[in-house]
Amino acid sequence: MKKFYFGSYDISHQRQYSNERVNEDTENEGSRTKQYIAAVCASITIIVCGAGQTWSSPAIPHLTREHSLFLVTDAQAIWIVSLYNVGDLIGALLNPLFIDRIGRKYTLLLSALPCLIGWCLIIFAQNYIHLYIARLITGISQGSSLNCLIIYLTEISDKNVRGMLVNMIQISFHIGLFIFTAIGAFASYKILNIFSISILIIFLMILPSLPETPYFYLLKGKKTDAMKCLMKLRGINSSNKLEPEIREMELVIEEDKKNTKTFAFFELFTKSYNRKGLIIMFFMRATMMLSGYVCIVAYSEDILSQNSLPIKAGVQVMIVNGIGFPASLCTALFIDKINRRILFSTTAMLGSFCLCSVGLFFFLKYYLKTDTFSIEWLPVVALTLFQIFFIFGFGIIPHITIGELFSIKVKSSAVCLGRIFVTMINFGTTAGYKPLNNSFGIYTTFWIFAFFTFFGSLVTYWITPNTTGMTLEEIQAMQNPELEKKLNSKRRSERSRNI
Repeated sequence: MKKFYFGSYDISHQRQYSNERVNEDTENEGSRTKQYIAAVCASITIIVCGAGQTWSSPAIPHLTREHSLFLVTDAQAIWIVSLYNVGDLIGALLNPLFIDRIGRKYTLLLSALPCLIGWCLIIFAQNYIHLYIARLITGISQGSSLNCLIIYLTEISDKNVRGMLVNMIQISFHIGLFIFTAIGAFASYKILNIFSISILIIFLMILPSLPETPYFYLLKGKKTDAMKCLMKLRGINSSNKLEPEIREMELVIEEDKKNTKTFAFFELFTKSYNRKGLIIMFFMRATMMLSGYVCIVAYSEDILSQNSLPIKAGVQVMIVNGIGFPASLCTALFIDKINRRILFSTTAMLGSFCLCSVGLFFFLKYYLKTDTFSIEWLPVVALTLFQIFFIFGFGIIPHITIGELFSIKVKSSAVCLGRIFVTMINFGTTAGYKPLNNSFGIYTTFWIFAFFTFFGSLVTYWITPNTTGMTLEEIQAMQNPELEKKLNSKRRSERSRNI
């Protein structure tokens, strides 16, 4: 059976590359410690993004109460939540201007500066206009940082831990969600804001010590720096052992430059394999975001306050968000071992069932007006399970895939385009959540989320390849027959030389 993405290449065809590896001996030598450390440190910025996403859940109830320094209306609250996503869009557009010019590491550093300004504005805000501006520019930081971090983590990792390291985005995000949900539930609004900026300052202090990626050095023609960087990341002292890997990286970059006759952005549409990659990316990201995840995070306290459990709504939010960290750690154990296509679709279907259950609860309670005393636990349990399924598969795999499917020349443009798409959906869901609830009922909103998640899981399963256990060079060769021939030829030459 022919696969949609690869034309005449089926899934079994992927494995032939692994049989021709000439540098397998390096996989069992050295150490990945530097890769893990770099991934953990770089991902601290996502903790701050998690704070930005969940900030509105405890902050909006505070700002709309009488004891607030200044009162915020419901209409103003919608914009305070939604402008974060507008900023995210702007950040995604700005990111490609820097990432291939100043590097991945320094783009992360540059992206953090608007966030620093934004949190300072939130701390000293005197009216809702200040919050509008603050949320906009902190959103700019998130859009640029997340785009850059996906590329950074993909390029510093080897094939056997790539999924695990990209999963650090999810781990860090849910650490941020849990920490700031807990602070919002038990501490003051002021402490919530101060703690957020403290994490950001720690990140700014650590980032300059992190390595750049070898791919960026090769893109700039700095092979010596690329080799030093790769030796450090792989924990191998001999450059001879990594020479075949560097040559394969060079081959892919040279082939990419040779085939690029227009601006990188237009290459996404002029090359058939890039167009198919975009289709996969859009369906994956649409499934992920049309599940309403960001909207649920932003309004979680409002959603869970509508049941009659004796547990405070803020504590229920802690339960839902708290499961994210251990679930993310569990994901790291199997993300590089299970077929990602199957994992994505299965978890999306299960997540759809959870959303449908929440919609059913509110339908019984508000539309049919039946007694829901015996199932008041359903929203918190269903949303907790939804969180787990999101983390296990359809929330992280789109980040991994987008870093794999596209060549280094168009990768930043592809990630940017994907982020723009996500931001538009996030803005639509967060801005439309309240009006949709008011017009058609909250149960309708959750059923719409459930439908898109289920539909997306089916389409994505059909069009998506499995790239588990493949190097970035192998994935690129799988799409480009010309590159495939050159890569196989180079590997045969390396094998002959070694013999």
